[in-house]
Amino acid sequence: MISSNSFRIDHLTIMKFLLDYFPLIVFVGIYFFSGVEEPMYPAVQGLIIASAIQTIGYRMVSGKFEKMHVWTFAITLVFGGLTLILRNAEFIQWKASIIVWFFAGFFLFRQYISKKPVVKELMDNVSEQPFEAPESVWKVINLVWPIGFTLFGILNLYVAYNFSEAFWVNFKLFGMFAMNIVLLIFTIVKLFPYFPEEEEDATTADKKAESATSNALDGKD
Repeated sequence: MISSNSFRIDHLTIMKFLLDYFPLIVFVGIYFFSGVEEPMYPAVQGLIIASAIQTIGYRMVSGKFEKMHVWTFAITLVFGGLTLILRNAEFIQWKASIIVWFFAGFFLFRQYISKKPVVKELMDNVSEQPFEAPESVWKVINLVWPIGFTLFGILNLYVAYNFSEAFWVNFKLFGMFAMNIVLLIFTIVKLFPYFPEEEEDATTADKKAESATSNALDGKD
């Protein structure tokens, strides 16, 4: 039976989840509620500041920098800065694709070069017991994620160049959420047969042993 305690959701896990989406939510919020004629530029300013808060905030909570936050902040600073200096929204639109492509490359690097699948590491971090899934399963999961990132990056540019700016901003928010949910569901489905089972404590095991012994003796009478 799958244990209700198989996964540990501590304050750091919750904080990381909130911080992961904090810059995106700030960006979309400022874009739609700033009330200015060209909302993209104050939204980008907010995005850069929120990315800095994300990076520093996680450092303050966990005691270390999250590498993905640092790289995301660096890319955001470069492309966000170009957007503000040149007054061209295409830079920030390209930034969204470059980040997911960067993550796709990171996933592939960890799998084929360092031999440490990212998804396996993430799942082990939130599980009290390690998943006993075959290596082939981890490879499939860790390959699907960068494929999803790559396709999202392509779709992001298609939307950016073929739809309105406001539509693209909505796509950036809801598309990103949808992509991560789909990939997470796929991961859970693939790993479901290998979820850590609940370990019986000593008291429960002793009671079952006593019950079995008692039933056996009753059967002999």
